[in-house]
Amino acid sequence: MSTTVIRNATPSDLDACALLISNHVSGEFEEWRSRFEQDLANPRRLFLVAPIDDSVAAYGHTTFHTRTSDNEANAGPGGYFLSGLLVSPAHRRQGLGTLLTSARIDELRQVTDVICYRAELDNQATIDMHSQLGFREVGAVQRDGRDFVLFCLELSATG
Repeated sequence: MSTTVIRNATPSDLDACALLISNHVSGEFEEWRSRFEQDLANPRRLFLVAPIDDSVAAYGHTTFHTRTSDNEANAGPGGYFLSGLLVSPAHRRQGLGTLLTSARIDELRQVTDVICYRAELDNQATIDMHSQLGFREVGAVQRDGRDFVLFCLELSATG
């Protein structure tokens, strides 16, 4: 893989990001684009892209989760989470996911000591990648009625 520079997403990247996810999972292009516009405008979210040959080959987000009720106790802790990592099928297994994840960790290092993420139980590729970056399994959590495994990285121990 040639050198890829991870950078902050811009409004001109949103169509490509929305197309990537609308082709990957259910959902309408316009819904995803609108959601990404909100993400880009939110100062508590980080939205990074990995462009290759002037087009977005992958993207990754961060979110800040605040628990609003005891009913969300099974969703895991509040705080910063890695979320929304997606690499186009043509660019998988080339290290873009690791580059985006490392860049998000580096950015979050400035504002928090712990980063978490939820993995689907059968997504071994993401579990392996995050484990290699120092994330450790914390336990089972639920989000929107679905089961996940919660992983966290303590930055004070890695930095």
